[in-house]
Amino acid sequence: MLLSIGLVLLVLGIALFQSTQGFFSALIMAVFTVCCAALAFGTFEYVAVKWLAPLWRPDFSFSIALGATFGIPLLALRLGTDRLIRRSSLLPVWVDRIGGGICGLTTGMIAVGVVACCVLWLPHGTATLGFARVDIPAKVKGTDSPDPTPPNPDAPVRELLLTPDRFAVTVAGMLGDGLFSGSSSFTGSHPDLVRSMAWVGAVPPEVSRFVQPESITFLGSELLQNVYREIPGSAGGGGRRGSEVAATAATVEPVSPKSGHEFRLVRVGLKKEARDARKSYVFTLRQFRLVGRRGTEEPIQQFHAVALQQNKLEGSIETVNRHIKLTKTIFGDWPLTDDIFAPRNDSNQEVEVVFELPKGFIPEYLEYKYGARVALDQAPQPRDSGSPEKQASDDGGEGRRARRPAAEEAPSGGNVKRYAVRKGKSFFGDSLPTPLKAYRKPSANTEIRKEALVGGHLIANLEEQESGTNDAVSKFHIPEDKRLLQLNTGYMQAKSTLGKAMSFAVETIQNYTVDGDNGETYEVVGKYAVADVDGKQVCEIQYFSDRAGSLGQLGPFKTVKNTHLKNEYEFVLLFLVDPGVQITSFSTGGEANRRDDLRAENLRAPD
Repeated sequence: MLLSIGLVLLVLGIALFQSTQGFFSALIMAVFTVCCAALAFGTFEYVAVKWLAPLWRPDFSFSIALGATFGIPLLALRLGTDRLIRRSSLLPVWVDRIGGGICGLTTGMIAVGVVACCVLWLPHGTATLGFARVDIPAKVKGTDSPDPTPPNPDAPVRELLLTPDRFAVTVAGMLGDGLFSGSSSFTGSHPDLVRSMAWVGAVPPEVSRFVQPESITFLGSELLQNVYREIPGSAGGGGRRGSEVAATAATVEPVSPKSGHEFRLVRVGLKKEARDARKSYVFTLRQFRLVGRRGTEEPIQQFHAVALQQNKLEGSIETVNRHIKLTKTIFGDWPLTDDIFAPRNDSNQEVEVVFELPKGFIPEYLEYKYGARVALDQAPQPRDSGSPEKQASDDGGEGRRARRPAAEEAPSGGNVKRYAVRKGKSFFGDSLPTPLKAYRKPSANTEIRKEALVGGHLIANLEEQESGTNDAVSKFHIPEDKRLLQLNTGYMQAKSTLGKAMSFAVETIQNYTVDGDNGETYEVVGKYAVADVDGKQVCEIQYFSDRAGSLGQLGPFKTVKNTHLKNEYEFVLLFLVDPGVQITSFSTGGEANRRDDLRAENLRAPD
């Protein structure tokens, strides 16, 4: 309560101060605050993951990054404007006061909202000045014993007075999906940023909140008929009047999903990068967040995990394969959401978590703590949970469940991506998209040898090939120790001014790369496009075989422009790869960009 009151007073103080500065000054400050909020919420994850987390305590990096990306630009803009503009506009006093107050209220709500996010995202482990957005596991005062009244993970999240944090996130999200949008949607990545950060942060102090990107892998997804509630056994002992009470074994009882819902199991693997500073893999269930929607027109939703696979019943040596949701104790049903867990198998660090989702919900990606996301296969297979006896004989369940190939990793926010791989259309080979006999050479150093393009730049109108008189060219020249990967991609249009500028930078640099299972990274050596240009089918090719990386040689196409890459077209990137290497991922360049996982494409270079 103290935190809410303090923030409300801060909002009112900022509004009052801005009203005394005049409408013109307050309006400038409001515009700067809105723009800086959009910048901060769109970039703080990248700054935290790439710059701050490797240098200092990762759990603090997100709060510090948000404050820095908001406060530093805002301060610089305000000071710079004050030096350039020496006086306010001459307006009636009442206009200055009312207009300045309204603009000041906007500034105050957004600025205080960012401050609130920074404060509440710090790893406190307890309530902040009496405020906790979600219940945090507590201990009996003055002891190390857990509070017998457990937190309710399904209780509605608490809100600050005036909700300045949600106001700031909403304004930033609207700009992030509109004027300042790029190739990824802010709302798609953060359907409720305030709630998701509260889930991750509401953990005991010994549990980390951050893991490195690409530290988890998706292993499979399926539907469950039910999960189980574990009922602990008793140790036995003396009863009333000296009688002995027999010990009882732990048992389980099935729990069905709520009406209109279903249980979905998601199996993930935690890599070494997911370890915390203590080299452990501990987590709570609310640190797994599943994001998706029920249909293409439905809003994005998010859910935290509610159950976990348990391999052994309390007091039993029997190995079982059940997914436990609640533990029945003398204090009532104790939710597992905030208990601390680790992978059940130390050898492979696999985790099976269960989500209770609306029927028809299609998951898009899973997020683990701060930093790691992975896309999900969208075709789960139903699974007959059966009786407890049937599950007990399942031997961990691995023998009866077919594993699915790992899916591509989802973006982690603030990503710039111009092209995406078209599944099933890439291959290794030397053939041109079509043999050419009529073409022009924009580059003077274009070389053709024995119908093979050794290097250079060709532009051809495909309708003129039958009457062509140029030297025939039908393939690419490939060095003997290399194989040519033709990676078929799809062009993605940016919608906003900022998005177009960022995407233009990606395409100008053209630092496209693919990674192999041998640990090597291969840079792009060429590209070609076939598209409709003013009613004519045009093929344009750039290729350089004289080096295993052509960064600095590729340039923009002369004839086929980005606006032509629509409807029916081809855009292919070329890479020279070592024999026998399987391509595992594709990147549009730079650490800020996502990587497409290509292992499912089975792109292995011929020996």
